[in-house]
Amino acid sequence: MKKNILIVILTALACMPMHAQIMLSPCVESAIDGLTSNNIQIAENKLRNVISSLGQQSADGSRFVLACRISALDREVTGTKLIQHLDVTYAVGDELTNTCYGSTSVEVTGIGNSEGQAMTSALKNLRANDELKKIVSVATERIKEYYDKNGPTIIKKAKTLMAKQSWEEALYELAYIPEESACYSEALDMMETIYKAHLNQDAEQLLSQAQALWSADPNPGETAKEALALLGQINTSAACYSQAKALMRKIENRNEKPQVVVVQHVQNTQSQANTSNVQAQNTKSSRTKAVQSAQKARVKACRDVAAAYAQSKPKVRNHSSWM
Repeated sequence: MKKNILIVILTALACMPMHAQIMLSPCVESAIDGLTSNNIQIAENKLRNVISSLGQQSADGSRFVLACRISALDREVTGTKLIQHLDVTYAVGDELTNTCYGSTSVEVTGIGNSEGQAMTSALKNLRANDELKKIVSVATERIKEYYDKNGPTIIKKAKTLMAKQSWEEALYELAYIPEESACYSEALDMMETIYKAHLNQDAEQLLSQAQALWSADPNPGETAKEALALLGQINTSAACYSQAKALMRKIENRNEKPQVVVVQHVQNTQSQANTSNVQAQNTKSSRTKAVQSAQKARVKACRDVAAAYAQSKPKVRNHSSWM
């Protein structure tokens, strides 16, 4: 997973919302026997839509959840069609402390030619009601208060984890602090620090491997190709990039057939960075936008890494008692 963090960060190009809203994890419970995994997935996706419609952001791994329990009500037959009625109970709360901020129920209905179709149709009709909007509004204030109070402790723990090179866990601690929190700015700076530290460590490891390969067999061939492939993975903003570039040139000069593809990858990355820099220097506005865009991508990537780390942890499911 350690190398995955860098890959995720470097390839995360998705745009972040203008505000890093409170993040809620969607969680679906079912009291219906035989509900398929596909139906559960449909319900979870609809729950994500509900979270978005309430002005918040869905994110796997957050301790704060929007949970729903689905129960079957009556089923009708009208001609060749089946009508399925479902009771859906929503609850918002903190799973780690088993705290519920409020719950409400809605009824949804679906029609289909079979039980499966009717069930799927009903689940696709999941949506928020006015009561849920009020509950989420109250919950967001409670969540903000939590991070305002506990933010300094979270950041301190993240620093300790970074010192141990526990990059993913450190990001997990920081990534869910919302922009609305008073400690968001400090948490963001800390995530940037972790990002750079891990990027440099990863680059140094790649450089060390390439140096070892080339020292063992400093001649054209497979070893040279492997070394160049490793060097080609080093990000141009890494502290050791100049050393990597120098070694790359040294290897190329010994090769009768330079590894053009690998070299171009690195050079193109540098070229893209140079182009971006030139464009960013045109105006103060463009520089600001470039910085914000890069920052949003890194925040998104860090949260993706945190979510992946959360998935590897044992699942905590305390919300069943809320409903």
